[in-house]
Amino acid sequence: MKALQRSHTLMIQNTSGDLLQSLKEGRLDSVLVDSLYTDDSVWHCELFTERYYAVFSVDHRFRSKTTVTLSDLCGEPLIVHQAPCDTRSHIHGQMEALGHKPHIVNEVSFGDFIFGYVMAGMGFAIVPEIVAKNIGHLNLFALPIADFKRSVSLAAKSGKLGTQLSSFLLSAD
Repeated sequence: MKALQRSHTLMIQNTSGDLLQSLKEGRLDSVLVDSLYTDDSVWHCELFTERYYAVFSVDHRFRSKTTVTLSDLCGEPLIVHQAPCDTRSHIHGQMEALGHKPHIVNEVSFGDFIFGYVMAGMGFAIVPEIVAKNIGHLNLFALPIADFKRSVSLAAKSGKLGTQLSSFLLSAD
């Protein structure tokens, strides 16, 4: 694809809202964002849905479980990234919908290694499946949260570019 052959700039921002704003202002041609933040002002296409996972130190009492629910996690000491953060916002919203407040014990800067705090036994973290599936080299374990998911969408400055990119991304399996 000719559009993919030119040089590209990768930009990582803390929130889907920031990425979409950069797209709307013309600083980016396309973005991958949480589907909750897309609207009709830009072309978008849902790419995939994934579960969130709870990540624990190896000696955590949930070690024998194969899955957890968000309710199971409400009283547990939680380590999150500092605001703004899409995952943090989802955790707050979903736990509050269950009538609970997250028990946040540590707020980690976005660039810091959140899993180091988990390995030290300071609490647990909630991360998307794509992150949890790549922690095998760490002294941690991850459990899928049965009732907590997210969808990821591609948004683009034009329908033509979006269609090309989505076709490319969806065929890359």
